[in-house]
Amino acid sequence: MKGALLRLGFLIGLLAIIVRAQVWRADSGTPVTLAAGALLLCGLFAGKVAKGVGLPRLTGYLLIGVVVGPYALGFIPKEGVAGLELVKGLAVSLIALVAGTEMRLGLLRRVGVRVSVLCASVCGLTFISTGIALFLLRPLLPFLAVLTLPQALAVSALTATVVVSFSPTVTIAIVQETQARGTFTEFLMALVIIGDLFVMVAFAVAAGLARASFGAGFDVVGLLGGVGWELFGSVGLGALLALVLLLYMRRVKAELPLFIVGLGFASAEAGAHLHLSPLLVALSAGALIANLDERSGERLHQAIQRASLPVFALFFAAAGAGLHLNTLREVGPAALLLVGVRALTIFVSCRRFAPREDPRLRSYLWLGLISQAGVTFGLASLIARTFPEFGAAVEVLIVAMVTAHELVGPVLTRRALQRSGEIRGDAAGETV
Repeated sequence: MKGALLRLGFLIGLLAIIVRAQVWRADSGTPVTLAAGALLLCGLFAGKVAKGVGLPRLTGYLLIGVVVGPYALGFIPKEGVAGLELVKGLAVSLIALVAGTEMRLGLLRRVGVRVSVLCASVCGLTFISTGIALFLLRPLLPFLAVLTLPQALAVSALTATVVVSFSPTVTIAIVQETQARGTFTEFLMALVIIGDLFVMVAFAVAAGLARASFGAGFDVVGLLGGVGWELFGSVGLGALLALVLLLYMRRVKAELPLFIVGLGFASAEAGAHLHLSPLLVALSAGALIANLDERSGERLHQAIQRASLPVFALFFAAAGAGLHLNTLREVGPAALLLVGVRALTIFVSCRRFAPREDPRLRSYLWLGLISQAGVTFGLASLIARTFPEFGAAVEVLIVAMVTAHELVGPVLTRRALQRSGEIRGDAAGETV
């Protein structure tokens, strides 16, 4: 760890010298290239340092991104961070592909009903508690204070659907890093994935209600069509992706990690342009491969593990660099209150509704549900684009909440896995 810490310090010093030499130029293409290189190198060494002190690598990636990002030391310009959107899409695709390979029919038969019941309880109660809290916080939130009562209720409901969301990205990355295996890990992964499916459907309905409250009318057909296209269209594109991957693995076989990275880029971009969910596309592709051909599913899993380390380091370091620390000052009190309400509701829901046959679920599951990341960011930016009347203010509030959740969520997820006793290998001996 000492060597990694020295190298990390050297890199940060080098970045400071580069900034002083005014190498960063916002009017050229260099910010993105240099930001990618700097964040990748710093992220890799920060991950080693984090592991050395008993923290998840992912926390190291995030924290170093925050430190060198535009809102702290300012070594990475905003233009450079904004230019890394392609990497974010690729990382989400790879993570969702791995998650899909874990979703075997046998697992769904074993835990599907219990996970769905618990998921509905946790999501439903969290939606109600945070929705009420948002409405009561109107005096502290100017974008709600100026609305009529029906509009404030609709906007509170729309915002609450996003606040409910979990982070399959963080959960799966931590599971991969710790090599956790077992019934507790299976339950946690299934819950965060199914939970975000619930959130996507609820978000589409709440967005329709919000549009109706602002005078656009309640278009039931359009609403159902949009939800149906996102769900079934994503599964259809995922099936096509699975077919291409299976054919490649059976007939070409060579350079599979490189092919997966290329296909991940293509599917993420295609999903975004077709208004589909990149997460669902890759998730359904991975699940189809794992259930149609178990051996190919295992090969896919191993290939992604070999290719994913630099992608994840860059993705989470860029996510940390993009955290708007200044927003914490603007909406901090309301955001922190909502963070507390959400955490308390998840804790109470798990203690009350988690299956009784495994005491670990009632004690530790809630720790793995605190994180928020990619899906939450995506829905917040969608609100900003769809509702210019209040969307930008809602996005600021949600980003402030995600900032808090990203800093503590990975640590809590790892703690949940450790206390469940399902972490394997070297990571099992590390304590948080």
